[in-house]
Amino acid sequence: MAPILAVLMGVVVLVVSPGPIAHAQKATELYIPVGHSPGISNILSVIGKIKTLNEQARTISIAFSSGSWKAKVTEDTVIWVDRSKVTLPNKAGQLTDLRVGRLVEIKYANSAQRGKGAAEWIKVQLPEGTNTR
Repeated sequence: MAPILAVLMGVVVLVVSPGPIAHAQKATELYIPVGHSPGISNILSVIGKIKTLNEQARTISIAFSSGSWKAKVTEDTVIWVDRSKVTLPNKAGQLTDLRVGRLVEIKYANSAQRGKGAAEWIKVQLPEGTNTR
């Protein structure tokens, strides 16, 4: 009976522990389109269109249904280009991929600074009909 109980406890610990799940989420985030990250999209992240972009100050503001927020793009901010609308695989991006009017999803590095702090990552969606060459 003891070995069965030990196995069951091990399974419970693995299921309840968020560590491996969170790590797996980070590793696969590149491949997930804007707005489709399980447990993150519209919960820990915000989705909207880029309203303003200041490349020198490395800041963007986005507009969405209930207002607008700003984000700082730091050296640690990861940018991904969501190319699912143009039927291409997603890819790593850079600051120059952020353009006014494009749909983005931002996850802030510190949830207490949502709406004004540094971005942990930003996904920018290429709209349909975008020439990718």
